[in-house]
Amino acid sequence: MIVLIFCLSILAYSDGSPWDTLTANIAVVEYQPLQNNSFTAEDRVTQNSLQYIQLLKSLNVELDLIIFPESALEASVSTAVEIRDMEDIPCGWVLYPDFMSNLSCAAAEAQTFMVVNLVEKVKCNESDQSPNCKTHGFKFYNCDLVLNRAGAIVERYRKYNLFGEHDKDKPEKADAVVVETDFGVKLGIFTCFDILFKSPAQDLAEEGVDGVIFPTMWFSELPFLTALQAQQMWSYAHDVTLFSAGANNPSRGSGGTAVHRGTQGTVYQTIVAQGGSQAYLYESIDGRVTPPAEEDVDSVSREMDSVQLLTDNSLPDFLSVPLNTSDENYEAEVCHGEDENQFCCKLTLKSSFEEPDPNFESYTYHLVIYSGIRSYSGVYNGGIEVCGVIACLNSSLTSCGQRFPQYEKVQWPVTFEEITILARYQTSDNKTYFPDTLLSTIRPIDATETEWGEEIPQNDGKSATRTFSLKKPQNRLLTFAVYGRNFARDSPPDSDDDNSASSVNIASFLLSFILLLSVV
Repeated sequence: MIVLIFCLSILAYSDGSPWDTLTANIAVVEYQPLQNNSFTAEDRVTQNSLQYIQLLKSLNVELDLIIFPESALEASVSTAVEIRDMEDIPCGWVLYPDFMSNLSCAAAEAQTFMVVNLVEKVKCNESDQSPNCKTHGFKFYNCDLVLNRAGAIVERYRKYNLFGEHDKDKPEKADAVVVETDFGVKLGIFTCFDILFKSPAQDLAEEGVDGVIFPTMWFSELPFLTALQAQQMWSYAHDVTLFSAGANNPSRGSGGTAVHRGTQGTVYQTIVAQGGSQAYLYESIDGRVTPPAEEDVDSVSREMDSVQLLTDNSLPDFLSVPLNTSDENYEAEVCHGEDENQFCCKLTLKSSFEEPDPNFESYTYHLVIYSGIRSYSGVYNGGIEVCGVIACLNSSLTSCGQRFPQYEKVQWPVTFEEITILARYQTSDNKTYFPDTLLSTIRPIDATETEWGEEIPQNDGKSATRTFSLKKPQNRLLTFAVYGRNFARDSPPDSDDDNSASSVNIASFLLSFILLLSVV
């Protein structure tokens, strides 16, 4: 168990936000649940709650807020908590289970706000015929509870966009929960898979919260949706501070804990690649912040060999053009889809190239584009519009979205001096777009090293453009893309929608190269 404390001392914002003058200590926790096959379900949550408390105490500072990850208590339907009333203080109350009492007492002792994810149960109405009501007489929710400095339950968020979780119930509506802290910031809250949807994530951003609490158990997926990558692209696009706490399990690609400050960049971020638990203290004094020392890129990248990453299952349906990166300049335009779903990108890049050593592996880069529907691991279908440059093992599209297994055997002969993507799309309230990047470290490029342009409406009144540019050369690039979501094309996993990724008619692809310019 490791605790890292960073004293922060550079002004974070210049727009008059509460972060400018904030004095607060906020901890985010990456936690790997205890593994003991002899534990009962009750033992599991109790012992993990005690580990939570040990991490809290090890920080040894006056905390204002501590955030624990999704599902890391290993709570289940059998250990679900019935919340009698908001403002209840579970500490020492026999009507609440031991683990809930432990956490409430710890919050009160430390006089801190605490966010903990668990399973909540709610008695069913007689008329409710949902499966859990028929079987158990209760509904069960993936729930984030917020405890105040007295250990009282003051807010509750029930996860709306479930990632499978077939033993849980989906709330009737997505609640926009806002935590009104006593240290000067309003924090929204949502959980894991929610970040990819309009409600509640985008709705909260549009409400103008100061920041977001994000407990997560993410399953990192190349090339567009690894954990820290997805967190940063949301924070950057909405310019909202995001505090993430990730459940850790490298064998499943889980982990990713960070503080992202929107357009101001990331203060710190990590995935505990070897497995384990760490607490990170974000200490703001009169709004002053200082990020930790930069990590060695290659050392971090080597560690990531231990993390099992998924691959986007929609990649075979993308249009792909291998790039000749030995050319200094390259420009092309690609389009995909038709009518209101047509999505186009103009790519302009400048690169430098060193002759590779044949004894080492090196990535081949592809320009890819797709407008359609993908399956998120079989649990939900989502509309996406994506284009960008991604690293592949070779010139075949089937090799994309993968890493070479041994970082020590990889070389990087290509340096991208400049990249600009001009995306053109049909506008809709049901669409949103994100700046999406990834380096060999499985961390995104810092927001301060790229530029995400404003949406520019076009003369036809139906379309718009947006530009995403690289401001600082990169030579460990895995992804540089515009990642769009089209919520209007979302559907349940059993939908027979014939526009899904697996049934897109390849003949509908539109590819137009407006210019291929090579200058050696």
